[in-house]
Amino acid sequence: MAKQAAKGTSYNATQTFIKGAFILSLAGLAAKVLSAFFRVPLGNWIGDTGMGYYQAGYPIYTLFTAIAIVGIPSTIAKLVAEKRVLGEYQAAKDIFTHTMRLMLIIGGIVSAMIFAATPVMISLFNWPIEVKYSLWGLALSPFFVCIMGVYRGYFQGMQNMAPTAVSQVLENLGRVLVGLALALFFLPDLGKAAGGASFGAVAGGIFGAGALLIFYLRKKADIHNEIEKSGASKSNGLGFKTTTKMVLIIAIPISIGAAVNSIINLLDSALVIKTLTQIGLDQEMANVYFGQLGKVATFINFPLTFGMALVIGLVPAIAEAAAKKDKKEVQMKVELGMRLAILLAMPASAGLMVLADPIMKFIYANAPDGGNILAVAALSILFIMLGQAFTGILQGIGKVWQPVIGIALAAIVKTILNILLVSSSLKVVGAAMASIAAYGVFTCYNYMMMKHYTGFKLNIMLVIVKPFLSTAVMGIIAWGTYFGLAGIIGVDSFKQNALVTLVSIAIGGAAYLILIFLSGAITKKDIAEILNKKEK
Repeated sequence: MAKQAAKGTSYNATQTFIKGAFILSLAGLAAKVLSAFFRVPLGNWIGDTGMGYYQAGYPIYTLFTAIAIVGIPSTIAKLVAEKRVLGEYQAAKDIFTHTMRLMLIIGGIVSAMIFAATPVMISLFNWPIEVKYSLWGLALSPFFVCIMGVYRGYFQGMQNMAPTAVSQVLENLGRVLVGLALALFFLPDLGKAAGGASFGAVAGGIFGAGALLIFYLRKKADIHNEIEKSGASKSNGLGFKTTTKMVLIIAIPISIGAAVNSIINLLDSALVIKTLTQIGLDQEMANVYFGQLGKVATFINFPLTFGMALVIGLVPAIAEAAAKKDKKEVQMKVELGMRLAILLAMPASAGLMVLADPIMKFIYANAPDGGNILAVAALSILFIMLGQAFTGILQGIGKVWQPVIGIALAAIVKTILNILLVSSSLKVVGAAMASIAAYGVFTCYNYMMMKHYTGFKLNIMLVIVKPFLSTAVMGIIAWGTYFGLAGIIGVDSFKQNALVTLVSIAIGGAAYLILIFLSGAITKKDIAEILNKKEK
């Protein structure tokens, strides 16, 4: 009976986590859609030159966002949940209070450093002087991002995902509304317009943090009642030093593991313009090329939302199976995670490869250059999503430092290849190729470590061959549809290209869904497992 109760409790806990993950996934998807609505008009308004100014400092924001979305909240949620289960409500509250103090200090220092270091970064990376407006615009964002991370973690530790979801949507809504409004206000000055767009991140942070503060104030009385009913006193709580140590030990590896994409993009910001100017390009032309690379990031980042949702949903199940030392279940969950990553990433990569130019002309009608970069960079989606999945699995089994080693190896590869390839005739296409190699190293290392610690055995036919064949046929169908319709309808005007592109994507997507079921790449049993249905 006790075992059944434990099993039921475990199942309910997993279901609660999946429900929360689903809420966060929907919020993350909404945030990505809002982000696309931000970047697309911005790219059309300020062109490749303005996007170069904007993109230079943007990875600083995404780096702190990755930490605030994954590292800090996950750490606080884990610690708060553990204390609350034990009835130590005062200690749970102390974790929130002391971590907020810590992150206010860190956020304030980082924001001040960005302001102070702007001239140094511009000189060191050979950025155009206009980039200063983007850096100034972004400077305050780490402060508010840190605040949001602490609030989100506290609520997640109480199994309340709604505040995080609402704050994510409001954060991106504020970024879109304020950022685009300021960009329009400062046009035609491209430097200041990019800076206004960058300030949207600060406005979004204020929106998100404000929403979380309201949620907290509404919950504050309940929190104090819990503490009083538990009979806890301040002497039962935790000190600032103890809390800081606990948080940092867990948060640092998780935060770094979640930030691989931001770190790779940061290396592009640091090296691409500098390398291009060193081989003889003038700074303005180098910035234009870098702006094209920034536009490509819009398409690469969107599918990754689904990859992160996949990780959030499967990691607790893998962690539970590992805790029970059930090797068969670990094998099943790891295989399912890898399959889903491939099933999501392969068609995204292939679709962007074969339709790169039409998609770029459709989305960035006023600044359509960069299709050749997108066609190459699209392959990185597969490696990033697989790398995310393996990172989540390693974290789920407690090997949190292994992905950090993988990122270090990837950063070394990216740095070396960026210098070699960007300085060649490939230019920014070389940067895209360097990213593929870096993500490939990251993914392969994480896979080897995951296999070492779990004993995972790869079913090549099921996991790789069937999805690959389905994707290949889908790519041929999408490509054939586009060029067949182009010959009939024509693609000379924006409307013609938009119609043909959308029809090609729709037909290719429908074909892929049919093919993965016909090939056996995914089955009804898999759907039941994804939905985490309880076995009878």
